Amino acid sequence: MALLELKHVDISYGKMLIVKDCNLTLDEGEICSIVGESGSGKTTVIRAVLGLLSGQGQVTAGDIFYDGQNLLRFDRKHWRDLRGHDISMIFQDSGAMMNQTRRIGHTYVEYIRTHEKITKKDAWEKGKMMLERMRLPDSERVMRSYPFQLSGGMRQRVGIAMGMTYQPKLLLADEPTSALDVTTQAQIVRQMMELRDEYGTSIIIVTHNIGVAAYMGDKIVVMKDGEIVEQGDRDQILNKSTNPYTTMLMDAVPSLGGARYV
Repeated sequence: MALLELKHVDISYGKMLIVKDCNLTLDEGEICSIVGESGSGKTTVIRAVLGLLSGQGQVTAGDIFYDGQNLLRFDRKHWRDLRGHDISMIFQDSGAMMNQTRRIGHTYVEYIRTHEKITKKDAWEKGKMMLERMRLPDSERVMRSYPFQLSGGMRQRVGIAMGMTYQPKLLLADEPTSALDVTTQAQIVRQMMELRDEYGTSIIIVTHNIGVAAYMGDKIVVMKDGEIVEQGDRDQILNKSTNPYTTMLMDAVPSLGGARYV
């Protein structure tokens, strides 16, 4: 049985249909890269998985199964138990998602104590330990910093540390490297791959970067105008696709000396 399965899912905002007939499966320990131009519905899909559609967004058709349970039937208590524990999400700029007037440590401690009965002191130490696992030097200083005092790469590592606190089975990553320089991008990608290797975490990563998608994804899903136009394993999508839109995306990747490095 697949860990995650979307069956004929439609997602609408008000009366506007944004995602149409989305079908996707993800096995345990598998990484799926979702690619496509802006506005294609990539982020909408993973937000629907975590029940985080904004405003009037709602799933208007189909089913979303996680570990055999239909997420669309969850109440608030079930979502509270699931989010951040079994399923976590990393945002494009994790620091921007935090309260800028609160120190990292205060936010982290509150997050930990939402999911388990633990003292503030022990929660603080647990937060520091996770930051150190993400190779953040001087974790005490990071915990006492405000989000705006950290670099983009450091904020993303904080976001990954928080997302992995309870070793979730599924990690959803929404453009986690797009705001970072190339060197930091590579470091974040390697750390995410290590999470899969160490904990068996399944990952869905939404990205515009075909190189990142190709490097990370066991399977690649291509979206356009709210629909999945093609999906398959890495080799199928990168080297054997005959879909015109997928071919256009591949042709947009810069080449060097006639070779395309994805």
